[in-house]
Amino acid sequence: MTIFDNIFPLGIGTNRFKINGPNDSQGIEVAAAMVAAALDAGLSYIDIGYSYSRGMAETVCKLAFQRTKATRNVTIKSSFITDTKADDALRRVETSFSNMAIDHAAYFVIWNIESYAQFAEIMRKGALYEGALKVKERGLIDHICFSTHAPAAEIIKIIESGAFEGATISFSVLNSSVMQPVLECAARNSVGIVVMNPLGGGIVPQNSEYYSFLKNQSDNSVPTAALRFVAAHPAVNIVLSGMSTMEEFQHNLGAFQEGNAESDQDRIKRVHTGLRRLDGFCTGCRYCEGCPAQIPVSSFMQSNNSRLFQPTPAYNRTEPELLKNIQLFRKLYLDFHILPESGNNPCIQCGKCEKHCTQGLKIIQVIDEIYTNMQRRAFLQNARRERLKELLHSKSYKLVGFYPGAGYSNEIVRLYKSFFGEPDFKIVFFDSNPRLWNTVNEGITVYPPDQIESLHPEIIVVSNYIYQDEIYNSIKHHENDGILVVKLHHPDDVPWVF
Repeated sequence: MTIFDNIFPLGIGTNRFKINGPNDSQGIEVAAAMVAAALDAGLSYIDIGYSYSRGMAETVCKLAFQRTKATRNVTIKSSFITDTKADDALRRVETSFSNMAIDHAAYFVIWNIESYAQFAEIMRKGALYEGALKVKERGLIDHICFSTHAPAAEIIKIIESGAFEGATISFSVLNSSVMQPVLECAARNSVGIVVMNPLGGGIVPQNSEYYSFLKNQSDNSVPTAALRFVAAHPAVNIVLSGMSTMEEFQHNLGAFQEGNAESDQDRIKRVHTGLRRLDGFCTGCRYCEGCPAQIPVSSFMQSNNSRLFQPTPAYNRTEPELLKNIQLFRKLYLDFHILPESGNNPCIQCGKCEKHCTQGLKIIQVIDEIYTNMQRRAFLQNARRERLKELLHSKSYKLVGFYPGAGYSNEIVRLYKSFFGEPDFKIVFFDSNPRLWNTVNEGITVYPPDQIESLHPEIIVVSNYIYQDEIYNSIKHHENDGILVVKLHHPDDVPWVF
């Protein structure tokens, strides 16, 4: 038994609404109508993040909730990046309640735990988990859960801690072998599982021909088959579907309503057989492990699977090779927590890994290509250290601004401190979201853009990857006033924050 056992297996995702901002009334209306329709159709688990869909997800849900009396199981998400103290949990709940005009939520989700070390920080006295317990004791929420992109072994340790009743994990046909031990652990510990990215972040539908083996006669499309494969695993309770259009929602709903002629066990067995037959695909058997040069070969090869496919437009980028590398390094970082110090390839070409590979893959060549791309795409600790040194270190700045004032900038400030210690300048954040104005984020105040001129920092670093050009173009006129405006990311970079 888990906390999700009696909930419809398709959940409502709120991060992909086509909304351009708070003034996009038409986009907000369309999204609210979709959420209300989904609730009326029997879906009840609704995955809400306060920053989702350009910060408008909670507004959308407020409107949807006013239009239907259907059962809803709402999530309130709180990130350790911004909500570090116990009191922040109640503040986050009260803010989200106000934004959605509700007074209760089923789930408090500690959002995006990146590692077991971060979990330990969350669990210390006076930190976020303690606050979540207090919120639960007050009856404002029913269950404490977490979401994560941590490596599988670390997710298992978090589950086995007994701190959480539910977990949201990334699981699809792309990483099924890696995540299988996590699912088995969740089942043993009666921890409910919600799945995000069931279509591999769009890779599966973009490569339907490659994944055609997923289908059986009762599946009307490859995405339907992929959703059913994820839902077939006995430990999976809910599969999240991000909704951009009503057509997408209806299609995904059909995967859970229409006839499925294949048993769950038979589907899993058939798909795993098909994966082993794919040309160039690493099945995650891990027989290649034990590299004498300490290269995490299996992690590299499983991440490299993403380069085999037609890339999906993401992060506001369209260039195919860049997108393939975004997919590769996102998986390498989020699934395996790998970000090398240097791009020097330590491979000695002994061939041990290739001798043990059941798929006959050209591992040595792939590893060399990955290290080459690490250097080109700034997916290295030393590349980021040098970039921050060039921009900020020992420049005699008095006041430095970062834009935006949320998680991206927090991560960059934290990274700067890890490289150089406490900065010798004061930091301020700027953001266009009115909800963030005058809030204090890890000791740093967030200001509206119209205060840039009066505060007059010597430099503003645009840290957001997705909207980098948009933000830069909106504030670059301040250079006429002697304020240097710079982009953190270079054109060939993958995101520093995934």
